[in-house]
Amino acid sequence: MPEEKNSIEIFKFLGDLKKAVLLLDEKINNQNKKIENLENKILIIKNDADNKGKSVQQKETFRAVPPSPPLSAPEASFKNSIFKKLSNKGEGDNIGLEEKIGGKWFAKIGIAAIVIGVSFFLKYAFDNNWIGETGRVIIGIIAGLGLLFLGEKTIRKYATYGQIISGGGIAVLYLSIFAAYNFYHLIPQLLSFFVMAVITAIGFLLSLRYNAVSLMAVAILGGFATPFLISTGVNNQFGLFFYILILDIAILVISIFKKWRELNIIGYIGTVIVFIAWGERFYTDDQLLATIFFLSLFFIVYSISSLIYNIVKKEESSGIEQILTLLTGVAYFGACYGLLDKDYHAFMGFFALILAIYYLLWAYLVKVITPKDENLYSFLAFLTVGFITLAIPIQFKQNIITIGWAIEALIILYLGFKTNSKRIVIFSFIVSTLVMARLLFIDASIVLNNFIVIFNKRFFAFFFVIITFYIASYIIKKSILFNSAENNILQLKKLLALWLIAANLLTLFSINQEIISYCQKEVNKIQVEKSKLDKEWNIYNNNYIGTNSYGKFEKYNTGIINTKIRNIEYRRSITLSLFWLLYAIILLIIGFIGRYKLVRVGGIILLALSILKLFFYDLWSLGTLYRIISSISLGIVLLLISFVYQKYKDKIKEII
Repeated sequence: MPEEKNSIEIFKFLGDLKKAVLLLDEKINNQNKKIENLENKILIIKNDADNKGKSVQQKETFRAVPPSPPLSAPEASFKNSIFKKLSNKGEGDNIGLEEKIGGKWFAKIGIAAIVIGVSFFLKYAFDNNWIGETGRVIIGIIAGLGLLFLGEKTIRKYATYGQIISGGGIAVLYLSIFAAYNFYHLIPQLLSFFVMAVITAIGFLLSLRYNAVSLMAVAILGGFATPFLISTGVNNQFGLFFYILILDIAILVISIFKKWRELNIIGYIGTVIVFIAWGERFYTDDQLLATIFFLSLFFIVYSISSLIYNIVKKEESSGIEQILTLLTGVAYFGACYGLLDKDYHAFMGFFALILAIYYLLWAYLVKVITPKDENLYSFLAFLTVGFITLAIPIQFKQNIITIGWAIEALIILYLGFKTNSKRIVIFSFIVSTLVMARLLFIDASIVLNNFIVIFNKRFFAFFFVIITFYIASYIIKKSILFNSAENNILQLKKLLALWLIAANLLTLFSINQEIISYCQKEVNKIQVEKSKLDKEWNIYNNNYIGTNSYGKFEKYNTGIINTKIRNIEYRRSITLSLFWLLYAIILLIIGFIGRYKLVRVGGIILLALSILKLFFYDLWSLGTLYRIISSISLGIVLLLISFVYQKYKDKIKEII
C-alpha cells in the first residue's frame, strides 16, 4: 500500500510538472511570436522606407500581419550586417580619412619629394661635372618617360596613384625641355615650343583616356607655363596668342563632354596672366586691331565653355557657371574699354549694347533648351540688363542718361510681365531705383543758365521719368486685373504702390524745384541790380568825397533791395503751400472717384503737411499781406472739403 501511495504521488508530481512545462512552453511561444512580429515590423519599415506617404498604412499593416516564420539565413545575415555597420560607423569615417591621407596626399607629397630630390641630386652632379649638359637633359627625359610608363602600369588598378605618377612625369618632361632650351641652348626655340606642345597634347590625351581631371590640370598648367619657360624677350604676338588660343579651344572641347570646371578656372586665369604679362611689356597702339581680335576670340571661347556643358547635357547650373560667365564678360569689356576708349569713345556704348544682345541670345537659348534652369536664365538676363544700363551713360550725357534708363526700366518691366518672370520685374525695379537716385542727386543739382520755368532740360527729365512711372503703374494695374492668384495680386499691389508713390514724390519735388528756381532767378536779378548800384556809388563817392550824401545813398540802396528779396521769399513760401494744398485736393478727388485708398491716404498726408506749414510757418514768418492770403486760402480749402464731406458723406462712407 505504501508503494501504491508513492506511485500515485509520483504520477501526480509528474502531472503537475508537465502542466508547468506546458505553461512555460506557452509563454516562450508567446515571447517568440512577439519577437517575430517585431522583426517583421523592422523588415517592413526597411523595405517601405522610400514610400513615406504610406507610413500610417504601414503601422496598420504591422498590427494585421500574422506571425511569420523565423528569419531565414540570408535575412538573418542581412540583419546582422546592418547592426554591424551601425556599430562600426565611427570606424568607417576614420578609415576614409586614413585612405585620403595615406592613398592620396602621401602619394602627392612623395612624387614632389622625388622630383625635388632628383633635382638636388642632378644639381649636385652637375656642379661636380659628373654629368654633361646633354646627359642631364637625357636623364630628365628618361625619368619623365619612366614616370609616364609607371603611371600607365598602375593607373588601371590604382587610379589616384597612377594619375599622380603620370602628372609627375609630365612635369619632369616640361622641366627637361625647358633646361635644354633655356639653360644649355641644346635645341632652338621653335623645336622646344613644338616639343612642349606635344607634351601638353600627351597630357590631354592621357587625362581623357583615364578620365583624370588632375592630370589634365597638370597638362594645362604646363601648357600655360611654356611661353614663360621658353621666352626670349622678343615680341611674337601672333605666335603667343595663337598658342594660347589652341589651349583654350582644347578646354572648350573638353567642356562639351566633361564638367571639369577646374580646367575652365585654370585656363581663364592662365589666359589673363599671359595677356597682362605680354601687354605690359610689348603692347603698342599699332597692335590694337590684332589685340582686340584675339581678345574677342578668348572671350567667345570662355563664354561658350562656361555654359556649353549645361546646354548639351540639359543640366541645371550649380553657380560656378554664373561666376565664370560674369568674370569673362567683365574682363573682356574692361580690357576692350581700356584699349578703345581713348580713340573710339563714341563706339563704346554701342559695344556694350552688342554684349547685351550677345547675352540676351544666350538667355533665350537657356530658356528654350533648359527651361527649368531659372537661375542661369535670370543671371544671363541680368547681364543683358547690366550691359544695356552701362551703355547708356557711356554713350550719352546729363539728363539723357536718366531718360534712357527710364525707358529701359519700362521696357524691362513690360517684358517681365509678358514672360511672367518675377526676376526680370525685379531688374526693372533696380533700374528704376537708379533713375530715382540720378534724378534726385545729379539732375536736380544741375545749374541752369537762362532759366525758363517748365521749359528747361531738368524739368523735362523729371517729367519724362514721371510719365514712364505712371505707364509702369498702368502695366502693373492691368496685370492685377488678369491675375487670379491671391499671393501674386498682393505682391503686385505692393509693387503698384511703390511706383505710384515714386511718381507722386517726383511730381512734387519737380514742381517745388521750379517754384524755388523761379524765385531764385528773381533774387539773382535783384543781386545784379544791387551790383550796378554799388558801382554807381563807387563812382559817386570818388567824385564827391567829403559830402554828406553817403548815408542817404547807402540807406536807399540797402533798404530797397532787402525789401524786394524778402517779398520774393514770401511769395515762394506761400506759392509752395498753395501748390501743396492744390495737389492734395487733386489726390483726394482722384482717390474718391477711382476708389483708390492709397491715393486718398497720400492726399490726406499732403493736406496735413500743408496745414501744418501754413499754421506753424507761414502765419508767423510771412509779411502781413501774405499771412492774409495764406490764412484765407487755407480757410476756403478746409470749408470746401468740409462741405463736400457733409453733402456726400453717405457716398464717401461707401467708398471708404
